[in-house]
Amino acid sequence: MIGRLLHERLIQYPDHTALIHGDAHVTYGHIGRLLPSLIETWGKLAGKRVGVCTISPTAFVAAVGALDFLRSHAFLVGPRSLEELVRLKDTFAWDHIIREEDVLAVSAAKDSSLGDSSDGSGLVTILTSGTTGIPKAVNHTWTTLASPVRKEERYADTRWLLTYPLHLYAGTQVFLQAVINQASLVIPASLDPIGICRAIRENRVTHASGTPTFWRQLVYFGPKEALQACELQQITIGGEVVPQELLDHVRLTFPRARIVHIYASSELGRMFSVTDGREGFPVKFLQDPPEEGVALRIVDGELMARGRNAMISYERQKPLGKQSNGWMATGDLVEVRGDRVVFTGRRNDVINVGGRKVSPLQVEATLRCLPGIIDVRVYAKKSSLTGNLVAADVVLAPGVCEETIGAELRQAASRTLQPHEVPRIVRVVPRVSVSEAVKIIRSEETS
Repeated sequence: MIGRLLHERLIQYPDHTALIHGDAHVTYGHIGRLLPSLIETWGKLAGKRVGVCTISPTAFVAAVGALDFLRSHAFLVGPRSLEELVRLKDTFAWDHIIREEDVLAVSAAKDSSLGDSSDGSGLVTILTSGTTGIPKAVNHTWTTLASPVRKEERYADTRWLLTYPLHLYAGTQVFLQAVINQASLVIPASLDPIGICRAIRENRVTHASGTPTFWRQLVYFGPKEALQACELQQITIGGEVVPQELLDHVRLTFPRARIVHIYASSELGRMFSVTDGREGFPVKFLQDPPEEGVALRIVDGELMARGRNAMISYERQKPLGKQSNGWMATGDLVEVRGDRVVFTGRRNDVINVGGRKVSPLQVEATLRCLPGIIDVRVYAKKSSLTGNLVAADVVLAPGVCEETIGAELRQAASRTLQPHEVPRIVRVVPRVSVSEAVKIIRSEETS
């Protein structure tokens, strides 16, 4: 599907910009002309299991397009160390690994015809972007990945900022949204807030997607006046819990943009979105979901879901449809508060302190309300006495005294939190630790 689509874009819009990466502007024509050469060079990979670990966006897009034509089983893993690649190759029994040089060594064909190439539809496996534990391998096809994408005339010639890695589910969604609507994808050289602001303005970005952690860092650490001058039409937030204070701050920073809170996962695909500016989602969604084929329910405080955009299966496991009639435990903890279902955290992130449960998200919400705290990461620190202690990394506002912040924070937090919820270990850091998907990391190992 993606290979055929890229070839169609070559025919229809050869000079239209497909990718903007730093100073490089790559056209649909350039990517499309790479396909015949790659298909011919990689002919022996037809139907094989192939790891894709390219670095540049151009190499990634061309590689997945060619492998799709070859009906190969592509594993999207992104840049990895040699040690990681060897481990993944053994784990998933890859027949071959495609690196950056395998694409760069091939010259674009003068003849854009694809000869007897197949129409694609090979499997695509994505490794989940969990903030703790070993990622799972989720099987899709480019057709299932593209099923949530809306094709509308208003999206033509728009420019989409990509802040997710292309090899993760969220990255594929932004990529497909751009390609299907003959739009352009803007990939910043880094996620530094000043650089992001510059990329948005210089490349006239109209749509931007990112995690709550990404948006928090941008609106709190980016240049305020320059951000407010950006002409974003739509902001999409997803991948983590989106608290009300962040929604309000993004609205103040980008008053002209439509703000969309999207709920999706690698396994379930896109489920629904909310645009009313309130955290969580309407409780009526439990009985009357806004998206066709979506069903939601709450079991023991955890959101369960099923939907038409779901994965085919986990790698080397039964298809999803044979597991609990398609229902999946999302891992997201929720509470019904009036007319709203509010997310309270991830089940796997809950900290066990001497048998008592602590929600990192709720502790973070409390700490962010304290004077002088710009950002915070709460995580478990192992303890021989209680199993775990609550630890916090905090980012301070300019002028706040580092020497006294720990005692002041604990004293202030104790007025709101239970004793076992109050952070016993407090560190001052310049930025909180985030994963490659720009989500807060909850594991102790990075601290």
